[in-house]
Amino acid sequence: MVTQNSSSFNINVLLNVLLVDDSESDRHAYIRYLQSDHTHTYNIREAETLAEGLALWKTDQPDIALVDYFLPDGEGWELLAEMGKDSLVPKLDAIVLTGKVGDERVILKLMRLGVADYLAKGDVTSLSLCNRVGQLGDRILLNRQLQRSQQQELLIAKISLHIRQYLDLEEVSQAIVREVRLFLNADRTVIYKFNSDFSGEIVAESVLPPWESCIHRQLSDEYFPETMGGEYREGRVFVAPDVYTANLSECHLRMLESFPTRASLIVPILRSNNQDNPLWGLLCTYQCFESRHWEEPDIRLLQQLSVQFAIALQQGELYRDLQISNAELENRVNERTAELFQHQQEFIALVENSPNVIARLDQQSRILYINSATEAAFDIPPSEFLGKTFREMKMPEKNVRIAEERVSELLATGEQQEYEIDFPSPKGGLDYYKINIIPEYDAHGAITTILMVFSDITSNVLSENALREANRRWQSLLDNVRLIVVGLNTEGIVEYANSFFLETAGYQLEEVIGKNWFSNFLPEYLQAEIDQIFDKALVEEHFLKDFHPHYQNPIITKSGEERDIAWNNTVLRDPDHKIVGTISIGEDITDKLKVDKIKNEFISIVSHELRTPLASIRGALGLLASGVLDAKPDNAKHMLDIAVSDTERLVRLVNDILDLERLSSSRVTLDRHWHDVADLCQQAIATMEALSDKNQISILCDLPSIQIWVDGDRLVQTLVNLLSNAIKFSPPHSEVHLTAESHQEEILFKISDCGRGIPEEYLEDIFERFNQVDASDARQKGGTGLGLAICRSIVQQHGGKIWVESMLSKGSTFLFTIPHRVV
Repeated sequence: MVTQNSSSFNINVLLNVLLVDDSESDRHAYIRYLQSDHTHTYNIREAETLAEGLALWKTDQPDIALVDYFLPDGEGWELLAEMGKDSLVPKLDAIVLTGKVGDERVILKLMRLGVADYLAKGDVTSLSLCNRVGQLGDRILLNRQLQRSQQQELLIAKISLHIRQYLDLEEVSQAIVREVRLFLNADRTVIYKFNSDFSGEIVAESVLPPWESCIHRQLSDEYFPETMGGEYREGRVFVAPDVYTANLSECHLRMLESFPTRASLIVPILRSNNQDNPLWGLLCTYQCFESRHWEEPDIRLLQQLSVQFAIALQQGELYRDLQISNAELENRVNERTAELFQHQQEFIALVENSPNVIARLDQQSRILYINSATEAAFDIPPSEFLGKTFREMKMPEKNVRIAEERVSELLATGEQQEYEIDFPSPKGGLDYYKINIIPEYDAHGAITTILMVFSDITSNVLSENALREANRRWQSLLDNVRLIVVGLNTEGIVEYANSFFLETAGYQLEEVIGKNWFSNFLPEYLQAEIDQIFDKALVEEHFLKDFHPHYQNPIITKSGEERDIAWNNTVLRDPDHKIVGTISIGEDITDKLKVDKIKNEFISIVSHELRTPLASIRGALGLLASGVLDAKPDNAKHMLDIAVSDTERLVRLVNDILDLERLSSSRVTLDRHWHDVADLCQQAIATMEALSDKNQISILCDLPSIQIWVDGDRLVQTLVNLLSNAIKFSPPHSEVHLTAESHQEEILFKISDCGRGIPEEYLEDIFERFNQVDASDARQKGGTGLGLAICRSIVQQHGGKIWVESMLSKGSTFLFTIPHRVV
């Protein structure tokens, strides 16, 4: 068993997250991001549609919702509107994932719904998502702590009021164990009273069925050795999250097992008016079947209630003394009665001086009592409320309706109600209140009256709204600046780095701040040169001419990759014009440089490919023009055939280049319609019939009738290219097979041949431009080296994939997929 006076406990940090997104890959990515956050623990439920998300919201009541703005059966705001329809003040613990970051109408709609934040789906990273969800989670956890504290204070006030209203110790005891068990959601709560020899009896109990009652059970002194009793006298608290790991004596463990008990929390009840024997008994709460980690608020609650019970003991003893006293003790009884009355008056004064409006209602919602705070809140004297309902007082209809519904719910279930309202302020505008409706019970456990506490949360609501708006603006600015921003001090130490730099370089913020920029984030061959320029320029003014406002140099990412950055550097100065550092804004031009390089290489290859047929045409025509072949008609015809063949090849090359360029730059809009797969494949086979007959190749097909959503001409173009290659590279009298298969999400096409096959190292490269296994193929087979690149572009624009499987000397199979329908 563990003993302690106080320690740090955390409110449950498990956060339930509802993720609503129709993209399975996006959901998996977001889940992976959140699971990488070691500072929070998330229980994530997934939904693909608005309907599924709403159903999970109603059944699970998650803490946080991550909602895609566009869903297959509606828009995300519809789900958010449904989630927040019972809240008078829009405030949703939800983050919207949207592609419309710049659409002010969407943003305004989300703000009106009370959405906590939003993220652009294209910009979501592990860091940004963990930061946003973590910040929202921290706020929720803080609210949990505040709510728990408020609920505990309300419970203490309620018990205190109960003690002062009822002098019967048994009734007070039952009220305490009942309220403690309900508040802590425990299996059993008891009050144990010690005898003088440390034996004792359970005098009050609240137990959750089906556990057997232990009321009036006697326990011998062997279960409470003198050392333990001494610790109880000193006010020590005994905490056992699991009795089997608490190092208890065998005798003590047997006693707990007889209840049964798995986890226990025990605080002593000490009488301040008995110095010789202050220990009266114990206030104990148990979990019968499962272990439990007891929180500090749980311990503090039992300690405060043990003090309240001690007051009740004292109060009960006074009451007993009054009952058994004779006339000789009348004066003393009067003094005790006056003392009790003074306590009651102090409590009433405390309620009257409370800034919160506190009212007691009967079961018909008629006001029996209301404190003076009502005049400041509603500009109505308390006396006008007595005997009336809020409806009769002509309070706002929406507030009255909610109050009546919540009171009915409380009377039906016995559960405390909590909600928020707005109310017209006497000073103009709106005030905001959190309402707690608390049942008050009689000795038989029946609800007799209802306590309503109106807590003014106006300043909190306005502050949260202002803070949320300020954070949204700053966060939006930082998230949408797609440039690197880095701030250095005069020592070259990083003092600031924005999220885009972290995203580009792959670092966490703590891995960057406080580190030397030059030795950690620049290539080794540049470190000394740039560091020297920086040091001289920032230390001595006359070296500033060497400081380049515009500079281009690479940085090193966490993975070791070099990224080329074009910088705009600015020197920062303090009010005394002293240099304090630099701020640099950089554009990642790595991809741009790669594109330039690819463009240059492409131009070089195209120039070579064009030059070859042009040279051949020029040579043939030159011989004809010179007249050398006038007397040799057969040779002249051969030269013309060469010129015609190379001209056709040149035309095909130019057409393929233009076609591929249009496809790659997305300037071709796919004209999609529903087509029959068999019809499209037959068109392609008919187109290749002459070539297959010429090469003595048989085209065999297995083509089911399947509807497909495609650009028919482009799909036929793809099939023709692949069939043409299969025919050209197949030996005579062999077969080419064309099949199509329907799978759950896509249609799979296969074109197989019995040709020479493709070496393994070329299986990926052959889909690149001008990439052929044998350079002589272009001349011998009449190809341009662009056909497979065009096929890949067409398939990818349809949302599919293309690949090849091949074995040398046995043939190749080209496969590609087309989704049933890309929305």
